[in-house]
Amino acid sequence: MAVQPPAPAPAPDAAARDSVTLTLAGSGGDGVALLGDLLLRMAAHQGLYGMMVQSYGPQIRGGESAVVVRVAREEVQYEGDESDLLLCFRVADLQRFRGGLRLHPHGVVVLDAADESPLPDWLGRAERAPYRYAFSAAPAGQAAPDPRNMLALGLIVNALGWAPALAHRALEQRFGHRPALLAADVGAFDRGHATLGVPPLPRLAGHGVPLVVETGNEAVARGAMDAGLRFFAGYPITPSSEIMETLIEELPGRGGHVVQAEDEIASLGMVLGASFGNVPAMTATSGPGLSLMTEMMGLSSMTEIPSVIVDCQRAGPATGMPSRMEQSDLLHAVFGGHGDFPRVVLAALDVVHARETMHRAFHLSEKYLLPVLVLSDAYIAQRRQIRDAIVETREMPRRRTWAPQDAPLTLGLEEVVPPFHAPGTPDGTVLIAGLEHDEQGWPTADGAVHQRMNERRFHKLPRIAAETADWYRTLGADVAAYGLVAWGSTYGVLREWVREHPEYRVFLPEILEPFPLAALERWRAGLRWCAVLEMSYAGQLHRYLSGLTDLRGVHRLARSGGLPITLHEIAQRTREALQ
Repeated sequence: MAVQPPAPAPAPDAAARDSVTLTLAGSGGDGVALLGDLLLRMAAHQGLYGMMVQSYGPQIRGGESAVVVRVAREEVQYEGDESDLLLCFRVADLQRFRGGLRLHPHGVVVLDAADESPLPDWLGRAERAPYRYAFSAAPAGQAAPDPRNMLALGLIVNALGWAPALAHRALEQRFGHRPALLAADVGAFDRGHATLGVPPLPRLAGHGVPLVVETGNEAVARGAMDAGLRFFAGYPITPSSEIMETLIEELPGRGGHVVQAEDEIASLGMVLGASFGNVPAMTATSGPGLSLMTEMMGLSSMTEIPSVIVDCQRAGPATGMPSRMEQSDLLHAVFGGHGDFPRVVLAALDVVHARETMHRAFHLSEKYLLPVLVLSDAYIAQRRQIRDAIVETREMPRRRTWAPQDAPLTLGLEEVVPPFHAPGTPDGTVLIAGLEHDEQGWPTADGAVHQRMNERRFHKLPRIAAETADWYRTLGADVAAYGLVAWGSTYGVLREWVREHPEYRVFLPEILEPFPLAALERWRAGLRWCAVLEMSYAGQLHRYLSGLTDLRGVHRLARSGGLPITLHEIAQRTREALQ
């Protein structure tokens, strides 16, 4: 007999909402990304929270581009289902974003007066007629039109009811080193702001304390530096490249070094070389690069040389969709590689959590002498998010370097983690071999020794599982009858889902290998219905958990990535599964 679906919660009235979502669409050169960034920085200066996500194609230059900016009274990690304002310089550009943009019925539309194209039906219909502005017309006495994005900034700031001084300050911070450009942009902004006719948007009062804007990739880089990172080697690949770019700017000032290697294989090889020299080291990549690093991952585990590998997942396989998110590297991260070797896999939930995840990654890698993979994705990596200011940094424990009196870290009677022998340690010479070897590093082809060494390496995992047993999050009430298991960047939309649907609870692991299975089983108790929700066509999380526990009766709500899941989609998919 089918489980009856719960009645949906009523949609909140537009006037009562505590957030505003703005969608800005254009083509290459229109500056919509700059426009979104300026709005987000202005919100942060007022003490408002928010986030910005950008949508663009795989081309290097040109093409359509759109940004969605959500500004809110409280912290958000999801941009919302519908836009309160759509500003579009060319209606034809919208077709590229079909399925990813939707207009709220009370929404405001701003179009170029010279563009008479009708809005596409799939976008949804606003109650008001579009407001049209002459973006392409040059002001009197001026040879060329004002920059479209600066005019648009004035229109939007006016509609939000924000003080013009906020925009002047943001432009000064961005272009103060170019006085002529700054003067032109401020003039264009002022002309746009003086324009009347754009309907007002909901007013949001900030907390008054300036907040911080950070991307997921910046958070990963800075979290790693705080955790002790002193060497990075990598090869540029979307959507992880900004990790290396941030470290190029900031790591040398902390006494560290960055190398752009010739490829991903060399990158991880350099990381292992630095780590063997007792220097905490990491690399970052995306799916294609992770595939190339797989042999070196096994070397890291076999030789017990620590390494941290960040994988910003994109839609795959092959080169896939470089600018789109997906959660389809899970099985590769957990199982990828020839032979048996232990590794740890962590999952970042959002920009704020990414910093903590990097601390954990270096702690486990350095303590247990093995590779640790951190799974992010394009939705986290390239999102700009307003967060509270960072008030402290935490140095996590370093690896246990060898001294003659040291004993191994043990679990029961079995040696688990030997003290680390760094080159140059007095009386601490050790052999390092990618071949199977005995406890002293001497290569061997003895099957009994191979069995014994595998046991020693894999005995690290129970110790890690005990230490990380509480690395998970739950959302919703413990007594809720319906459950969703998810991971990674779906955290943001699920936070809002449980607020609107109190009959649901959610389980999100922060560590995927070893998985906090006991916590999952406790959380499942008393559920009437449960499903695994993920952005993977093959349902990789469901498959993985099926090998760890009995998932009979647990539904699989899986689809390919590309576009992040929405509240509307969760409602539709859970309703269909329940029926």
